[in-house]
Amino acid sequence: MRIPGCRIPRWLRAGGAVVALVLPVMRAVAAPRLELGPASGWQDAPRAVTVIRQPPGTVVLATTNGSAPSSANGVAPSSLGTLSSTVIVRAASFQDGIRVGDPTMASLLFTAAVLAQDGAGFPPNWGMKEGKPVPAYYGFDPESVRGTDKAGAVTAALRALPVLSIAMDPADLFGAERGIYANPEQNGDEWERGAAVQFVPSDGTRGFEIGAGLRIQGGWNRRPEESPKHSMRLVFRKRHGARELRYPLFGGGVDAFETLVLRGGNNHSWLHWSGAERRTADYLRDPWMRGTYGEMGRLSARGRFVHVFLNGLYWGIYNLTERPDAHFVASRRGGEASDYDSRNADKILSGDDAAWRAMLSLANDGPMDAARYAGIVAALDIPAFCDYMLLNFYGANGDWDASSNWYAMRPRRPGGKFEFIVWDGERTLEGVDDDRLADDSDQSPLRLFQKLRAWPAFREEFASRASRHLASDGLLGPKVAGERFRMLTKTLAPAIAAEAARWGDYRHTVHPYKEGPYERYTVEGHWRPEVNRIQSEYFPRRTGAFARQLRAAGFPVKE
Repeated sequence: MRIPGCRIPRWLRAGGAVVALVLPVMRAVAAPRLELGPASGWQDAPRAVTVIRQPPGTVVLATTNGSAPSSANGVAPSSLGTLSSTVIVRAASFQDGIRVGDPTMASLLFTAAVLAQDGAGFPPNWGMKEGKPVPAYYGFDPESVRGTDKAGAVTAALRALPVLSIAMDPADLFGAERGIYANPEQNGDEWERGAAVQFVPSDGTRGFEIGAGLRIQGGWNRRPEESPKHSMRLVFRKRHGARELRYPLFGGGVDAFETLVLRGGNNHSWLHWSGAERRTADYLRDPWMRGTYGEMGRLSARGRFVHVFLNGLYWGIYNLTERPDAHFVASRRGGEASDYDSRNADKILSGDDAAWRAMLSLANDGPMDAARYAGIVAALDIPAFCDYMLLNFYGANGDWDASSNWYAMRPRRPGGKFEFIVWDGERTLEGVDDDRLADDSDQSPLRLFQKLRAWPAFREEFASRASRHLASDGLLGPKVAGERFRMLTKTLAPAIAAEAARWGDYRHTVHPYKEGPYERYTVEGHWRPEVNRIQSEYFPRRTGAFARQLRAAGFPVKE
């Protein structure tokens, strides 16, 4: 007997009695998976949720508050009626009270409802900070969506990027006791919550839906007074539904992921504490840094812009990116995550810090000489290190030290060498003449550079790679560097009005924190002028300015 869609192994076909025992299990595996209609995404008319197919003999139950359906939690999809307001439907099939097959979800989005969202029914506060409630903020700036033209521009912006829809139990999201958004400064596995995640491409191609763990990500950005739009991390584990996500999220290349990061933006964002940085919000610097490092042929985390929805609420534009941990490295270099030492600045993610401490001791414990240099060369990929430092010095990175904003890895084997990975390059591309070549911080790539630059062989290698990258056709030459930024701008420009409408008035209207002026931040008044400045001033002039800085610092960079 053949079962459509099932391939019976040869060892099973050999014994009829064994096959008879296994067939019921295989029938269950081959049963149709639950499928809802209409298709997830933006809806142009009121819709009713229907069950297109389901495992035979099952009852389908659905929820609309973000929680997972169970035999005691859910209603028949037909009872939801005709929907004209954004809703995230989670559904599962049950037989005798037991779930059968995988759950599913449908993210039905209506632009008019999204623009009018006000958080009705959601908590008025997101936890406490220093004894004071943290005010929740769910809506759009009324000024940004007032009138047909403005509303139309934001509507178009919402449809310009893929949607990443996240649904989870409201208590796990906003609850005072266990909600990750109400307790954003908590971290670790105990502050990871189960969620359903759906990716809906904007071009009509097939997306994905998967169970995942969700937690708050990052350092400064997780403080509620610093930003109400926290970065988040998606973790794929068996207990949430699948050990990994398999999907061509970034086009070609690696398409299996154990962790993804939703970068919300902190520096040079409309939510920063500094009035000067709010005026220069761009959301492009960090993607440009990571993309440039990848173009150099180095290990670099890929990313793409998405619109994020939390339990049906529009949350803004995020850069969905790989997390450059040991799993990421293993997917590129082979082996298992445990085969690598991996660190996020001063935090050990995998392996130990024995090789790191030995390398930094060579750098720190005396003047650089031939023996020390040879020892460091044996522990550090010098060409990759030169590229890494050149990129950060070209961008004049103003926010990295021993404890933040870089990753490093090495294979845990004899001869394994450290490589650094670009991360969080938001404080770059600022002043054309900014000079960071003297910056130093112990136990960081900056300290290694300051020690290595004293040795002639390193200065020659560094200058050689600088000459290559700063050439007219080099990756840090005006034309190539500027074109990479232009292409990123082209991707984000059609969508940025949605971010401005969602968060552009927060410091003006809700929480005027630390430093003014507290303005309504807009695309034409703020984002576009800063993007144009970087494009028309920074890239054309930075290459020459940086080359002069290098030569003044003793690096013989060619003209």
